[in-house]
Amino acid sequence: MNKINAEEIIKRWDLLAKQYANICGVYGDLNKEVLLTPKILDLLGKLKGKRILDAGCGEGFLSRLMAEQGAIVIALDYSQKLLNIARERTNANLKIEYCHANLENMEKFPDQTFDIIVSSVVLQDIPNYQATVKEFYRVLQPEGQCIIAITHPCFSSDGGWVKDSNGKKLYWKIDNYFYERDYENVIIQNIENNPIGFHRTLTSYYKTIVAAGFMIEDLIEPCPTDVEIEKHPKFVDDLRISHFLIFNLSK
Repeated sequence: MNKINAEEIIKRWDLLAKQYANICGVYGDLNKEVLLTPKILDLLGKLKGKRILDAGCGEGFLSRLMAEQGAIVIALDYSQKLLNIARERTNANLKIEYCHANLENMEKFPDQTFDIIVSSVVLQDIPNYQATVKEFYRVLQPEGQCIIAITHPCFSSDGGWVKDSNGKKLYWKIDNYFYERDYENVIIQNIENNPIGFHRTLTSYYKTIVAAGFMIEDLIEPCPTDVEIEKHPKFVDDLRISHFLIFNLSK
C-alpha cells in the first residue's frame, strides 16, 4: 500500500486545479454543497475570534465561509496552483492566511496553535494519514475541536452501481474491502490524471484517531434533505448509500 507518494498527488492536483476550481461555488463542489458543508458549519457553531486551521483548503471556499463569520483562518494546501486560485477569489478584508504546506509535517506551527481544525475530504488523499492525524492533535488547543470529513471507507473499495439491462440502478457492489490500497478518484469525467485517493478500512481510521489521543464526540453519515433532493434530484441515490463520513473530535 501507499506506493504513490505525496509528490505524485501534488502533481495531479496542480494539473487539475483550474478544472476543479471551476466546479466549485460558494459552498464547494456540488457534493460538498449538498452533503458536507452545511453539516460542517452546523458542527462549528459560533466562530467569531476563533483561530482555525483549514487543513487542505483547496480553492478556499470553506476558509472564506468561516472568515465571513469572524474566524481567523490559516488555510493550508499542498497544491500551489489551488492556493493561487484561493488567493484570487478571497476578499482582502477577510482574515485568511494561505500557506503552502504538507499536512504530514506542520513543523512551522507550534503546539496548541489552533482552537479548531477542519479538514474536508482531504485525509483519504494523504499517504501518511497517521502522521497527519498526530499533527492535528499536536497543533490543537486542549479541549479544541477537530472535524475530519472523508469519503466513506465502506464504499470506497472496489465496486459501484450494478444496473439492469435498462440502466436502472439495482444496488451498490462492494468488494475487496480489507485490501487497503491507492486508487484513482474520478472527480472529473473523461480526463487523465484524476487525483489519487487511498482506500482504508473504517477500523484503520478509528484506531489512528484514537491512538493520536482524540475523543470521538460524534460520527455523521450525511444525507440530503428533501429540499436538496427536490433541487438536485440525482442526490436521491445518497439515501441508498453514504458517500461521506464526518468525525467530530475533541482533544
